[in-house]
Amino acid sequence: MKFRLLLVSSILAFSSSLFAQNMTDGIFMAKNNFCGGIGYTHDTWNKYWEGTLFRENKNLGNVNTQTITAMGNYGISDRFNVLFMLPYVKTEATKGTLKGMSGVQDLTLALKYRLAQIKNLSVIGSVGGSLPTNNYVADFLPLAIGMQSKTVFARGILYYTLPHELALTAQGAYIHRSNVRVDREMYFSDQAYFTNEMMMPDVVNLGAKFGHYSYRWQLEATYEQNIVNGDIDIRRNDMPGLCAKMDLTRIGLVAAYRIPQLKDLQIMGTIGQVVAGRNVGKSTTFSISILQYIDLRKNKGGGGIPTGPICRPGDVNHMSNMSTDEHKDGHK
Repeated sequence: MKFRLLLVSSILAFSSSLFAQNMTDGIFMAKNNFCGGIGYTHDTWNKYWEGTLFRENKNLGNVNTQTITAMGNYGISDRFNVLFMLPYVKTEATKGTLKGMSGVQDLTLALKYRLAQIKNLSVIGSVGGSLPTNNYVADFLPLAIGMQSKTVFARGILYYTLPHELALTAQGAYIHRSNVRVDREMYFSDQAYFTNEMMMPDVVNLGAKFGHYSYRWQLEATYEQNIVNGDIDIRRNDMPGLCAKMDLTRIGLVAAYRIPQLKDLQIMGTIGQVVAGRNVGKSTTFSISILQYIDLRKNKGGGGIPTGPICRPGDVNHMSNMSTDEHKDGHK
């Protein structure tokens, strides 16, 4: 039987690497400002962990996943944002007979609120969830585009700023996943289940990043860990279910720049590498995104509120005391 490894990028319906003002970050859009854009991600692997055994499968070759994601973040207030992401996913294997799939995946929505500001420490809470947008086939991994599981999550974020425009972010989330109905009446995980409903374990997602963040530049190192409840491993050369345990540890880099000549259009690139895992591929991920800030305030000339993200505690109060020319200079 041909082995079908679970798709790493389908563990969560949301990604932490596409844009700075996202669901795992400490950055907020100012009131009545919108940040929107599009991102491209390429994920590839040819070796994987079958349980804890690290191996390869020459019937698959390289498993490639390409994703184009539309995303946006709107500032209801300086401390309350609403965010969305909607990816289009295409998969392929370079060897064997399995045919790749493509289509729109899951819509993710989130609310993010700064609960407290204690000197340079921001305490942030976020809630949200994801919903499949169509009836794509999930039980065809690693070439399925998603898992068909509805999710809800709660996340806590700590964002601490340091001198010289350095910042440290730590976050943790608990994700509840609904069960998934598949096109078969029996599956085997820890035992035989005579049903077409696969029980999906919940996920704990942890992450941290550290580096430079200013209005114009961003360069940060990132760390991410996914821990899936349960202990179901892929049996030797067997086809796993969607409910298998898929743990991973990933490290990466984020770099971004806002271009003054293009109305502060932001170009962002990321790279990530899975360095440890269980029932997942040892994948390498690259992404690039283009983001634009849009000022939707009726009175754009008043108040001195920055038209970009509030990236450090005290920015709003500081900006409100600056003239327009000083405001522009402060973003250089």
